[in-house]
Amino acid sequence: MSAEHRVKYLEMLQTVIARLSQQSFTVRGWSVTLVSIIFAFLTTQDRNTSGLILFTLAPAWLFWGLDAYYLSVERRYRELFAAVARQVREPDRPAPDIFEMLPDSRQPFRRFARAALTPSVAAIPVVLTVLVVGYRIAAIRMR
Repeated sequence: MSAEHRVKYLEMLQTVIARLSQQSFTVRGWSVTLVSIIFAFLTTQDRNTSGLILFTLAPAWLFWGLDAYYLSVERRYRELFAAVARQVREPDRPAPDIFEMLPDSRQPFRRFARAALTPSVAAIPVVLTVLVVGYRIAAIRMR
């Protein structure tokens, strides 16, 4: 494999990594927006919808899972990128097949769980959950 091919391969991997990172960022934005809209709508209703307030958490938790999925896949592509980069620096080292775009798929649940518990991924849904549950508790106490 020529050096030019290796560089092109690294560029392809970097493009995938950047796209996954952008998707993760977009998911976080949608999570906050959607939860805020549902929460605002339910809190302004005349009838007693305080029981429905907890349903505003569903999008936050769904997007949390999606964000964790994107991060776990991104990390797998970063590992593939690192393996190819090591082979570029040390040509004697074995490398993945040229232009192979399938990262390591071992332990998917463990990778997903680790990504979900990463502070940068868990922060937004945890804060949204605390705010919504805090509002619900305050609403119950004010009755």
